[in-house]
Amino acid sequence: MTKTKDEQQLEQEFAEFIAAEPLVPAPALDEVILKRVARDLCPARWKIWARLTLVEVTAGLLTLTICPQFGLGFGQHNEFLHALHAATTPPVFYLLCGLIFVSFGAGLGGLVLAPAEIRTLGQQKYLYFTVYSLLSYLGLLGLGSEAFVISSLVWVLGALLGNILTFAAVIRLRQFAN
Repeated sequence: MTKTKDEQQLEQEFAEFIAAEPLVPAPALDEVILKRVARDLCPARWKIWARLTLVEVTAGLLTLTICPQFGLGFGQHNEFLHALHAATTPPVFYLLCGLIFVSFGAGLGGLVLAPAEIRTLGQQKYLYFTVYSLLSYLGLLGLGSEAFVISSLVWVLGALLGNILTFAAVIRLRQFAN
């Protein structure tokens, strides 16, 4: 079997590599590399929470543009949302609003975070999404939501479900795509 010139050159370079004296990197360089690998494999939790919060808040503000309750953007006279509100009981409507409001952000968060960040987040995602859902609810009340506190607490449940289910679905889709 005849070897091509490229194969012969590759074989010669490999033989030279094997015969070469081993090089030991400087200890300072070793330390820099180890720190970078550790940072890449286990990113700081506060950075992950901050990044996810930025994505969620931005997406939440975008979803408010279709919400007729606050008079922002395109949602002032949305027939579908008005019909949905009229056709459902307040708890069901608030559950759906919570789901819709946070699902976009949770989905984007699942796309934006790196696999190492998702692994580092781990089981803390439930704590994060619970806190985020509660703070979002309080933020909406602070903006002047016309919600009745008792019946609209179901919104938090919808937001929590929307966050967890959408985030998990996007992560699964990313795993299948790779």
